[in-house]
Amino acid sequence: MPGQPGLEVRDLVKRLGDHTAVDGLSFQVEEGEFFVLLGPSGCGKSTTLRMVCGLEQPDAGQVVIAGREVTALPPRERNLGMVFQEYGLYPAMDVFGNMAYGLQAQGGLPESEIKRRVEEAAERLGLSAHLASPVTDLSGGEQQRVALGRAMVKNADAYLYDEPLSNLDPKLRHRVRRDILAMHRDKGKPTVYVTHDQTEAFAMGDRVAVIAGGKVQQIGPATELAENPANMFVASFIGSPPMNLVGGRVRQDGPALSVAFEDAVVELPEHWRPALASLADDRVVVGLPPGSFRIAADGGLKGEVADVEALIGETVVRLRTPGGAEVSVVFQDGEEGDLSVGDTLSMSVIPNDVRLFDPLTERVLTP
Repeated sequence: MPGQPGLEVRDLVKRLGDHTAVDGLSFQVEEGEFFVLLGPSGCGKSTTLRMVCGLEQPDAGQVVIAGREVTALPPRERNLGMVFQEYGLYPAMDVFGNMAYGLQAQGGLPESEIKRRVEEAAERLGLSAHLASPVTDLSGGEQQRVALGRAMVKNADAYLYDEPLSNLDPKLRHRVRRDILAMHRDKGKPTVYVTHDQTEAFAMGDRVAVIAGGKVQQIGPATELAENPANMFVASFIGSPPMNLVGGRVRQDGPALSVAFEDAVVELPEHWRPALASLADDRVVVGLPPGSFRIAADGGLKGEVADVEALIGETVVRLRTPGGAEVSVVFQDGEEGDLSVGDTLSMSVIPNDVRLFDPLTERVLTP
């Protein structure tokens, strides 16, 4: 997506007492891009969003929206559309009042234009019949759509969402997700969306930033995060089940190069040699995607079946190796055959799927 970023966060820092909640965090969101902040609870993603919208002031760093630095501006002067997990509706107002309030408070628009925008948004969100209803009479899903409508009526420079679907049941979650994406396509503005739900992040985001410990771990499309994690945190966090991480050792026998882990050995191409030269010793952490295994007659990685979980179109099998590691394997369309807890399996590994990590830095090694 070429052009100037519509929203930019530069080296944001936020300290809460002795804890650094956001630690030098930076990213750019282009015009028309749907950008997701994904991470576990307490990683700093919501705090980052609150600094972008002006509800929190950073201890350091800058927020730039539509080419204008807004770091010190109050929320009302940033021209943002915001939707939060807690709907933030005014219980004394009806649906129309809640959706119109931001435009009325902003000033400068005739009532006829406000009425047009509210009625148009209500029509799109299925709220037309509720415009005169108190928001307290609405269901949770309807209240969240009112909050979405309040953002939709604005011609904002950017739109922010903080876990907006967390309080909804699965059916409503899917409906509101569609509403959010439709609104995004219509507005064509940068959107920042915070969630801890990977399915939600990957279904909606053009790019996803994985956050942990107040830092950006990696930014990229879903496939890149899953297939080429930048570090061990991303590898262990992304995917269901995520990539397996087991301790291993590099073997260099003359011109031959391989990595050994548990009772398996995988040959490595010669182009791995420069990357492995940076290691402190021969120890590595081996990343094995759950879909990279094949049942072998003998040799390879051995394990006892500890659990079998049959899903739609695939089966997840958890193996316990003789060395004490637990390894998750995903089989497609019944290729695992008839497995029971306690069975023993021998698995080969697709060599090109193997990822290697430096155990000291936890960064991926790139051949």
